[in-house]
Amino acid sequence: MRNTNPTIFIVDDEPLLTEMLADYLKEHYSGFKIKTFPTGEACLKHLHENPDAVVLDYYLNSKEKEASNGIDILKDIKHQNKNLPVIMLSSQKSYGTASQTIMYGAVHYVIKGQDAFQEIYQLIKANV
Repeated sequence: MRNTNPTIFIVDDEPLLTEMLADYLKEHYSGFKIKTFPTGEACLKHLHENPDAVVLDYYLNSKEKEASNGIDILKDIKHQNKNLPVIMLSSQKSYGTASQTIMYGAVHYVIKGQDAFQEIYQLIKANV
């Protein structure tokens, strides 16, 4: 990691998963500053804080039906800061979905599951 105290944004509408991922990352590296957001719109309002990486859920409108999905938020993030590493997180095992997120600028597509948190941690270490 180039930055000793990187700021990581976690965007997911599942509070339990968000809290577990935040705890996992802090447990593995205490220098992380983590901010969590239940919608992509909330994240976009804080992009001016210049996070070092964003972990973004693909399916963000299970709770708030009007919320944008992860692809739309990814496009907005990349429009504002094309160099910001965005790691997509999803329970969808679709190759088409994964390749679409990479096409729009995500650095990686992580499928939710047993090793997802470890994979996210390694990606953050490699990209910030």
